[in-house]
Amino acid sequence: MNNDAARHELAEALALVQEHLAELAIVEKKRAALSATVAAADRTVVVTVDARGVVSKVDVDESYLEDYELADLGGFVTAAAQEAADEVGRRSAELLVPLAERRARFPSLSDVVDGAPDIRDLVSHLNSDDHPPQPTDEGGHEATSDYPTVRS
Repeated sequence: MNNDAARHELAEALALVQEHLAELAIVEKKRAALSATVAAADRTVVVTVDARGVVSKVDVDESYLEDYELADLGGFVTAAAQEAADEVGRRSAELLVPLAERRARFPSLSDVVDGAPDIRDLVSHLNSDDHPPQPTDEGGHEATSDYPTVRS
């Protein structure tokens, strides 16, 4: 491959990376703004979680006790929180699809420059759907659940 062709391919690869990084910034803002709200117990319990799957709001309607036991409230809140966290996770993953498709189009720099790394490997960590650090219990040990503990 001559120098002009190699320079052209490298310029195209860098343009793809720049596009990818610009799109990544937009996607990260959208991901950070995600939330999901789920209702349980005939809509008398409503739970909202944020982009990290953390409960940000719980509303219990006054009429809850007309049809349900107070002892069951924790289960309803937990189930709604888990469902909302799953929804946030699904929507977050959907936002990443275009980035994964773009990353698949990245060329291998080793085709242009011998021994150069594959751009896909360099940017793969940028848009992975990594989970935030796990919460710890009072003893500093990693908690066993991805969801908040609800006690009644």
